[in-house]
Amino acid sequence: MKLPGEHQRAFQSILREHFLPAIAAGSFTGNPPWPTRLRVHRLTRAAIYSITWSFAGPDGRATFHLETGADGAAILVWRRIGTHAIYDRP
Repeated sequence: MKLPGEHQRAFQSILREHFLPAIAAGSFTGNPPWPTRLRVHRLTRAAIYSITWSFAGPDGRATFHLETGADGAAILVWRRIGTHAIYDRP
């Protein structure tokens, strides 16, 4: 299911303003911590993470994990983006 335009714009805004700067600052290492506004948490032992990018109007959630590239660099993989329903199959 494709996200409606309003949801896409809200998600992209959160990425630019909060998520990507946190990645650049090293939040995956725990120092500094993730911005509390994103509510990043681990969902499974397999290192699937979740962020909440909107609580209401629209309800926005996303799941992601990290992989390691051939050069050893971390690769962020978005798994599902949508509403709270994505947690049925993260």
